[in-house]
Amino acid sequence: MSEVETMHYRVLKKNHDKMIEALVKALDYQKANPSLINYSLSRTWFREAPDNPEQEIWMLMDESSNHEKYAETMNTAESDVTAGDFRQQFIDMVIPDKPFSGEEVGLAHVVWQEIPELHVELHEND
Repeated sequence: MSEVETMHYRVLKKNHDKMIEALVKALDYQKANPSLINYSLSRTWFREAPDNPEQEIWMLMDESSNHEKYAETMNTAESDVTAGDFRQQFIDMVIPDKPFSGEEVGLAHVVWQEIPELHVELHEND
């Protein structure tokens, strides 16, 4: 069964391109070291923060078929010197605030389980 791990965080709009550059470097490093993180798909989205015109809310989604293995590799990656440098660049740009009203402060990951019967992949009509 597929699982998705999400994380929401805020970034200043002025750091948008800088955050992308940092995350691209981190993902390139992961691609060059495939045993570092155990996932099949990683995607990131952003939107304007409705309560602050100078901020954006970003969302990361990592998909894997084995969350235990994913979590284990995330912990291992944190002790990797190069991955740790990328993580610090990321953390330095994250605004230490609640991404949404009522959420805990911090970079907590939330795990979602897929409902296989509701999985649909279609090619959009042009």
